[in-house]
Amino acid sequence: MKRTLFFIWLFSGLLIAAECCARPVVGFITNGEGCNVDWRKELPEYDVADAGDKNFLLSQQLWNLDERLLNRRPEFCIVYSGLPEILLGQPLPRTLEAFRTICERLDAAGARPAILLTLPASGEHPYLNSRISRLNEALKAFAASRDYACFDPSAGLTDGPYLSAGYTADGLMLNEAGLAQFAANVRDFLGGMLPSGETLPASVRSNLASEVIRRILAQSPAKVRIVLLGDSLTANGKDWNPRLGRRDVRNAGQGGYLTGQMLWMLDTCVVAARPEICFVLAGINDLFNDIPPATVFANQRQIVTRLIAGGVRPVVQSVLFVHDNAALNARIGALNARLREWCAANGIDWLDLNPALADANGLKREYTTDGTHLTEQGYAIWSGQLRHYLDNRNTNP
Repeated sequence: MKRTLFFIWLFSGLLIAAECCARPVVGFITNGEGCNVDWRKELPEYDVADAGDKNFLLSQQLWNLDERLLNRRPEFCIVYSGLPEILLGQPLPRTLEAFRTICERLDAAGARPAILLTLPASGEHPYLNSRISRLNEALKAFAASRDYACFDPSAGLTDGPYLSAGYTADGLMLNEAGLAQFAANVRDFLGGMLPSGETLPASVRSNLASEVIRRILAQSPAKVRIVLLGDSLTANGKDWNPRLGRRDVRNAGQGGYLTGQMLWMLDTCVVAARPEICFVLAGINDLFNDIPPATVFANQRQIVTRLIAGGVRPVVQSVLFVHDNAALNARIGALNARLREWCAANGIDWLDLNPALADANGLKREYTTDGTHLTEQGYAIWSGQLRHYLDNRNTNP
């Protein structure tokens, strides 16, 4: 009887753990009214890690952060503060320093910060609103400088620039209706940044990518030990077998594909073939289409995780710089830095293609046909990098 109860308890625990792991983890570091919301109840589609403390300043909330939050490995962390700092007279530079310190700590741990602007007070508090406005302008500038998400949660809560009387009893803190609207705004924001945790059925994935899957499988060699997964940069390399001196390489590249679309065909075009190695190059189309870098990173991480679960060794390649576009290259560089750090922390092979193909202006002119895609000379350098990796791993044809 005891053994039966033990296995029932163990099985129930595994089911609960599996359910939690299936949902994206989102963290919260808040104070003030941000702690008056039961985020777990309001966001059932997420696995919420709430490390907020109502009466502490943001500068006091770094204590024991690993145990309170980071060991849950959140993909995003909402950071909301400001009113307690202003009420207690903390200088604006010190408040901004607290935001910077917290956000950098989160970012270093792989939890992308998402800054919520501070809600205004009612019109009876002009001095407070002046300071809140100054803080919010500074927070927007800081978030933009680091490519952090920044969101104004005040939709539906204000009359003009002030907190609506219908959502507050004292002109400062949200009442029950205000908290409900505040939580709904945050839920809408997260819905645009993170997947819902609902698993896309395999039939839907294969249906959406069916034409691509048929083409890739039709053009594949019978025996597959190496797969190149990517977008047009990979696809335009066409048959990679002569480039790599092999007969067992599958080109699983598709022009225009985003990282999310690669997930649609990953099981069928990569994992099902049971290759030894999959080289992944992805992300530039996401950035071209304004997909948030954090979403690109999350998709890359999911691709790698599924490859490992399928017994495939992933090799993450750096997103290639483009030619003569400093703004885009800055975003590419930030994404690459985050991918490189994550790969190093998790023992994933990282292959940086940019040193051989780029200079201070990005992708070298002689290696590109249009600023993004590669010439044959560019492919020769890239394939040389892959050959070198395979030779060092003794992956013989």
